[in-house]
Amino acid sequence: MLQGACDAFHGVATAKGLALTIDVPDDPVMAKYDPHRVFQVLSNLIHNAIKFTPEGGSIRLRAAPVGGVCQVSVSDTGVGIPEGDLTSIFERFRQLDRGDRTGLGLGLYISLWIVEAHGGRIWAESVVGSGTTFHFTLPEE
Repeated sequence: MLQGACDAFHGVATAKGLALTIDVPDDPVMAKYDPHRVFQVLSNLIHNAIKFTPEGGSIRLRAAPVGGVCQVSVSDTGVGIPEGDLTSIFERFRQLDRGDRTGLGLGLYISLWIVEAHGGRIWAESVVGSGTTFHFTLPEE
C-alpha cells in the first residue's frame, strides 16, 4: 500500500525537490482495508504534504502495528499547522489559508470519513515551522 502511494507521488515530490521515503518494519504489517479508499486517504495526505513542504524538505510514510491496530503515518517538514486548528482541519470545506483556492477543502474531511468507515481514527500532530504528521489507524487482520 505505502509503496504504491510512494511510487504514484515520487515524480511530483522530486520535481519540487522533496525526498519521499517509506519506513516500515521488516515483518509485514497486516490490516483490513479497501485498497482504493485507503489509497485515496494516502493520496490526500501526501498531496497536502507536498503542497505545504518547501523545496529541500522531506516526506516520510510509515506503517507499524500499534496496540492491536495498523497505524499509518505521513510526516512532512512543512510549514506546520497551528495547534488550535488540528481538529478543525477535518471539517468540510475547511482551508487554513483563506487565499488558497487550489482545492475545495474536502480532502481531510473525506479522509476522516473513509478512515472512520474502516473502524479507525485519524488525527494530526504539528509544530508550526517544523512540520506535520498525520496518523490513521486500520484494524489488523
